[in-house]
Amino acid sequence: MPMPTPYHQFVRVDFSHFKAFDRFSIQLRHFNILVGPNNSGKSTILAAFRILAAALRKATSRRSETVRGPHGHTSGYTIDLRSISVAEENIFYNYDDSETATVTFTLSNGNALVLHFPEQGCCYLIPDAQGRAIITPTNFKAQFNCPIGFVPILGPVEHNEKLFQEDTARVALFNYTASRNFRNIWYHYPERFDEFRAALIQTWPGMDIERPRVDPPERPGDKPLLHMFCPEERIPREIFWAGFGFQVWCQMLTHLIQSRDRALFLIDEPDIYLHSDLQRQLLGLLRNLGPDILIATHSTEIIAEAETDDIILINKRRRTAHRIRDPSELRDVFAALGSNLNPLLTQVAKTRRTLFVEGEDFQILARFARKLGLINIANRSDFAVVPVKGFNPERIRSLKTGMEFTVGGRILGASVMDKDYRCDGERASITAQCQTFCDYVAIHSCKEIENFLLVPAAMDRAAARKVTDQGRRTGIEKTYSGDAATLLESFADERRNYVTSRYQTSRAQFERTNSPKLDLATVNEAALNEFESCWNDRTSKLQVISGKDALSMFNRYLQEEYGVSVTAASIIEAMRGDEIPDEMRRLLQDIAEFARGNIDPSEGGQVQP
Repeated sequence: MPMPTPYHQFVRVDFSHFKAFDRFSIQLRHFNILVGPNNSGKSTILAAFRILAAALRKATSRRSETVRGPHGHTSGYTIDLRSISVAEENIFYNYDDSETATVTFTLSNGNALVLHFPEQGCCYLIPDAQGRAIITPTNFKAQFNCPIGFVPILGPVEHNEKLFQEDTARVALFNYTASRNFRNIWYHYPERFDEFRAALIQTWPGMDIERPRVDPPERPGDKPLLHMFCPEERIPREIFWAGFGFQVWCQMLTHLIQSRDRALFLIDEPDIYLHSDLQRQLLGLLRNLGPDILIATHSTEIIAEAETDDIILINKRRRTAHRIRDPSELRDVFAALGSNLNPLLTQVAKTRRTLFVEGEDFQILARFARKLGLINIANRSDFAVVPVKGFNPERIRSLKTGMEFTVGGRILGASVMDKDYRCDGERASITAQCQTFCDYVAIHSCKEIENFLLVPAAMDRAAARKVTDQGRRTGIEKTYSGDAATLLESFADERRNYVTSRYQTSRAQFERTNSPKLDLATVNEAALNEFESCWNDRTSKLQVISGKDALSMFNRYLQEEYGVSVTAASIIEAMRGDEIPDEMRRLLQDIAEFARGNIDPSEGGQVQP
């Protein structure tokens, strides 16, 4: 069986006099989350891709024709804008049609696709294959293998959906008739139904769904009807009688799974349809979908859950989109959206459980939880996550007290903190202190949460995937030949003296407070013995160095040698089940128990598993 032709990724889009943009460009990667206030230009970007998606369907099925291009007549395709849900009357910037509009999509193989709008209601697709002739669908597919999938406008499913021909289901995947033909889609395209059903069961606990079945028409001469039943706790009900939220989630999953084999997948404002828990689940599903992803959203849930550099701030007054590089820039994003994330207190009041973590640590915890199938933990469905700046038990105590006062009653509290360079005795002492005001306390046995990512084999696999992906986009193929284990070993050796001194200093400070009569030499000897017991083992050595610094070193190496970098998400995704550290497994199981606990109604109630 011949190997499928690899997809060509979209790497850049340039707009000229099109809709919200006079001149604008955006660089694309695997994951792209477009954010910005209303009327900032997000919808303009997705509208261009929806027009292109329709144009690609025509170009891959018809021979080219002679059309008007920006520089005279050329080979291309006439596109009927009336068949696309894009407002035709505002195609031109500021409604000024005295200047033509163009959108140029650059692909990873160097080719480009140009949408040209010479006048109102007129659109042409012009392929630029760097001098190669594009006449037949075969020619086109060879040079522009970049199919696009997207979620169309969603709505309630039909009460009585008639069985139509396959062509109706095929068209419904791309336009506003999708919700009215939901059952037809799965009837005519059932190959991935088992995958759809498994995803639904995992993400909507207690619900199931069956394949569509054909029933006789209501009246003689009418078309047969299609029904799909959704057993809920063994009681079947037709999907029409399920809630609107469930219907929309079924449709969202349908378009995700049916578009798995596309080069790019688009979603416009999923937060309009989905509850916050489902928004977080959606992001996890998209990461493992396969295609490149382009989302336009106002959702603080999605933004908070995303990798920082997946977020792109759109402002039509600028000439280029701005990809967020530093977490501190998120303040600008939330300011632009007019949000201060106050829904946190709503979640506290609803769940009566709060998990305190250092900084952005929950993003790593959530990704490990998703990897282990602990979806409720990953989605923080049963507790609120409160980030605390640095290692600060007293801050946790104050925050918890303030929240209890605000919501009017006791809340359960759990805290997860880094060990840093504290000795085991200090770690135990702080744990006991925190247990006086928290129901669950964990201080990592490694320096910080990033140390759980120092799994050399997974780091190598994540790096190899990034290098391969970059090669597909740039056309410059490279093979990853790095060795994370050797790099980490060398980095640890370089840091040995620094880590030793930090262990001694930390131990001395603790002992001066708790055992002031101890001789300093005795204290230093105990600190050195504790340090050496860790350093003599290759695995435990990686627990005492700075995980953040080790990952920075690894990414500097990757940038210098390959021009790529890896993230926490990509390393965790590359981990095999037996490579996930046992301590992380136990921690997440403990958090799951905390999330399932109940508050005793009496004063000072405890967690009841």
